[in-house]
Amino acid sequence: MIAQPVYEKLPAIYLLIAASTILLTQAPLAVLLAVIIFLLGARIFNMRSQNRRSDNPKRRKHGFWPEALYNLLPYAYLLGALFVFRHGDSSYLMFAGAGLASIALFRLAQRRSYRKHQLPMPIRVI
Repeated sequence: MIAQPVYEKLPAIYLLIAASTILLTQAPLAVLLAVIIFLLGARIFNMRSQNRRSDNPKRRKHGFWPEALYNLLPYAYLLGALFVFRHGDSSYLMFAGAGLASIALFRLAQRRSYRKHQLPMPIRVI
């Protein structure tokens, strides 16, 4: 088993490794694999968030988007920002990439502050 502090940070590590690979690597296959790792890290974040939610399901708002797509939107913005930073040559594109990254981080911060999470009880192995 993996220690709990390391286990809790694994999705963030996946996202950081994938983001750095997207920004720094020129090989198309490596970038494709990095996008897959990025999406899997985002999916793990969403699965943990849904599993740990302790707020009342009746008080949750139901929006226009399907839930799976809605949960991945901030990560899609962040992925778009990474590709703009990777391929952008002009300062206008860099500004647009910074805007996308800001929107993504703002949405993730909003989601973190609105949802009430409860960590799972640790399992004791004797």
